Amino acid sequence: MKQESIINAEKRTHSSTGANRRLREDGYLPGNICGKGMESISIRVKKDDLRKSLHASGRNAVFKLNLVGDQAYDVVVREIQNLPSKGGDLHVDFQKINLLEDMKTDVSIKLSGEESLNSQSYILITQMDTLPLKGLPQAMPDSVKIDVSKLQPGQNILVGSITLPKGIICELDPEQVVLTVKTSHLADTLEAADVEAATAQ
Repeated sequence: MKQESIINAEKRTHSSTGANRRLREDGYLPGNICGKGMESISIRVKKDDLRKSLHASGRNAVFKLNLVGDQAYDVVVREIQNLPSKGGDLHVDFQKINLLEDMKTDVSIKLSGEESLNSQSYILITQMDTLPLKGLPQAMPDSVKIDVSKLQPGQNILVGSITLPKGIICELDPEQVVLTVKTSHLADTLEAADVEAATAQ
């Protein structure tokens, strides 16, 4: 079971565009806490503290959000809005969760061993970058790791062949293809040339 990381937050009394801009200039990020059976709460969190927590625990981690003057909430990060062109975060949404109830979330797929395929001029074709998973919040992985180093052309990785943590399931068809390996046209051409040269000798 994952250890919850702590995020400290304060209630936000003003939510105008100008007020939120001043918050960001002061190093804070405006946000909200929402969840089943509760009204949305406007908050602010220190941007650097949030980044450190996400870096240390992962995007899908369960956090204990301590709200000054209120109470602590078990939350996950539902969304972080940003402006890629300016490299800045705009807003963060936290979702209050029940640690004893299943949750659903999209978890990123991380590949290893791609250099082995590249060295053999194999091409890796990915059909999806994330997997929709379901399970208890504290068992949810931050990513799904797949080693492709030993794959040969024509081989696939299917949803059903991926090992997931105990209690975590993927509701997709087990036969759905996640990725496949093929040879490059250049490799095929070189192989055909080698065969032709050997035949001519």
